[in-house]
Order: sequence, then structure tokens, then C-alpha cells
Amino acid sequence: MTMQVRAVAVSLVLVLVLALAGTAGLSPQVEASPPAGFASGQILVQFRPGTAASEVSSAHGINRGQVLRTLDRIGVQVVRVPVGDELRAAARYRANPNVLYAEVDGVVRALGFTPNDPMLPDQWGLARVEATLAWGVTRGNSTIRIAILDTGIDAGHRDINPKVVAARNFTTSPTVSDRHGHGTHVAGIAAAVTNNARGIAGMGFDVVLMNGKVLDDTGSGTWSGVANGIIWAADNGARVINLSLGGTSHSATLENAVNYAWGRGVVVVAAAGNSNTSALMYPAAYANAIAVGATDRNDARASFSNFGAWVDVAAPGVDILSTFPRSWLGADRYRWMNGTSMSAPFVAGLAGLVWTTPWGTSNTAVRNRIQATVDPIITDQPIGGRINAARAVGAR
Repeated sequence: MTMQVRAVAVSLVLVLVLALAGTAGLSPQVEASPPAGFASGQILVQFRPGTAASEVSSAHGINRGQVLRTLDRIGVQVVRVPVGDELRAAARYRANPNVLYAEVDGVVRALGFTPNDPMLPDQWGLARVEATLAWGVTRGNSTIRIAILDTGIDAGHRDINPKVVAARNFTTSPTVSDRHGHGTHVAGIAAAVTNNARGIAGMGFDVVLMNGKVLDDTGSGTWSGVANGIIWAADNGARVINLSLGGTSHSATLENAVNYAWGRGVVVVAAAGNSNTSALMYPAAYANAIAVGATDRNDARASFSNFGAWVDVAAPGVDILSTFPRSWLGADRYRWMNGTSMSAPFVAGLAGLVWTTPWGTSNTAVRNRIQATVDPIITDQPIGGRINAARAVGAR
């Protein structure tokens, strides 16, 4: 797929940082069964303190046990026994008066949650950032609002409809709905309805959406329109604002709006741009916005992603599957797209989750947590580390 980036015609015009691609198909999800039972051929044994080495050796010899390793700090030995004899061997050890306890080496599993959305296997980005592990800790909740300031959202899409709790149009378009496609795609990445046996899963799982239409039906807008949308979102309960848009010219008005939202306790997330350059993109480059670059399936910088020390974190941005405005017949649609526009809502959705963890005490704490828990990646140019949702919410 090739990038399609709209050129900036005048300095006051903000453009989408995206590219569109093909239509998605369904793929069945197979949920793996959790592991059960215990480790084959080994048990755990703790002898009473002060037991003579000869007694320990004798106990192992009688029970055909071989010490594999010792957990020195707690005095527990991992003991190899014949496969199939684990339960009986533990019982025999327990019969020895020198043994405090003996038990099988039980199996544990990551406490993740795999939703039933049929397209989840096609969402490689969620797998890469370990979203299912994160959802085992928190799925967010409906008190957390993510404002998508974009081309609008097709709120009639059944994979989005229950999530949109507020909407406002700041453009000359006659509708707050999405006639372009970009905003609906971004919204689905951040917080599509999840575990509804339909379509895709959204990073923010149970968080909800605000639809601020600041870009018109051609994908363009103005500084004042975006600033107005930021202020509206901050004043109406947004905890996170996603800005998958940008321009190359600095605006004091736009920066003031970002600072206003930050001062109201909002986490502001913005796309770094798709020009394969270190040139600053605004509003991403403002101090109170998290600038997001794009990575590919190999955890490398996407060839189009902007870069530089000003880019704070990275997230998947190549071949990203998400919701797309319905067809004229009303059928739900999904498409793959590329761009830092797709990367930013991964971060916005994650911020929504972090707000519901012990690190969700302030926008500063949420931002710091996300940036402190990234996975290091090898890139040709700096774009920060790639977010890790599981680590950010304390799943590991």
C-alpha cells in the first residue's frame, strides 16, 4: 500500500496524517484453552530448617528425586521425578518427618482477556502491544471519555454506535457524521465496541467516545476549528483528546488550546506526521501533547513516520484494521489504513485504560506511565519506544 498524504496548501490549513487502503474481510477467532494441571516431571519440596544433608539426600534417593535447582531465598527445591508420578511422589515426600511440605509445580497463565470480536486475529497491532494482557487488569470504564477530534464519526456503525456519548460540529459541513472515513477509522482503533462478537476490538475496551468534528468532509480544517474542539472536549469531560491531524506551521492559538486542555487535566495525544522527516508537526510537537510515531509489523519505524527527539512514543501504524463509515445500504465496513493517524489512537486508548489504574491520578502521571513502560525498538531514526499496554497497566 502506498501513502496518500494531502499537501498543505496554506499555513492555516491542517491536514490529515493518514493513508487509506483496502477493504477488510472477516476471519474467525480461535481462543486458546488455558493451561491446566501441573508441570510434567517435577515437584516442589521444602525440608525443615536444620535437616542434615545426608537426610535430604536419603529422601531424594528413596523417592527417585533429582534436585534441578533451589530457590535459595525460601529454601524450596525443584525436584525432578518420573513423569506420571508427580502426585504420588509429592505424597511420599510429605510422609517424611523432615519435610515441611511437598507439592506439584502448578501451572499458571497470564491473566489476559481475549474478546470474541471476529477480526481480532487481523489486528496485529493489539497483539504487538499486548492488549489482551492489559485487559486482564483493566478494561477501562464508561466514565473515561476519549475525544476524537477529526472528520467526525459514523455513530451509526454498529461497532461504534453505543460508544459515542457527545458530538459537536466545528466545521462548515452540514453533518457531524463522518463523510470522509478518517475519523471513524481512528475512533475504532481507540475504542470500538469490544467483545460484542462483531468486527474489531478497540484498545480502550470500555471507555467511551466524544465526536468532535474539526475537519470537514475533504479532511481539512483550521487552527481555530481544532482549538475550539479541544476547548469543547476539555470542558465536557474528556480525559483524553486524540488529534490525528497536523500542520507544519506553529500556531500560538493551537498551542494555547492544547495547554488549556492540559491545565484541565486532559491527556493530549497527537500524530507525529507521515513525511519521513524530522521537521516538527503541530500540535504533536507542543510540550503538553504526546507526539506519536508509527511502527510496522517488524517493530521498526514505518518508512513514512516522522522522527526526532521530539517524538515521545511510537505505536503500530502500518496495515491497521478498523471501522469505516457504512455503505450507502447501511452495511458496516472496515478497512486497513497506514499512518501516524492510526498510531495515535492506540496511545489514546491506552491512556484511557491507564486512567483506571493506580497510575491514573493525573494527566502527568498517566503520560509518564505510558512513556516509562515502552518497549525499546531498533530504528534508523528516533521515534521513542513502542508502547506496551500490559506493562503500562501493571500486567507484568
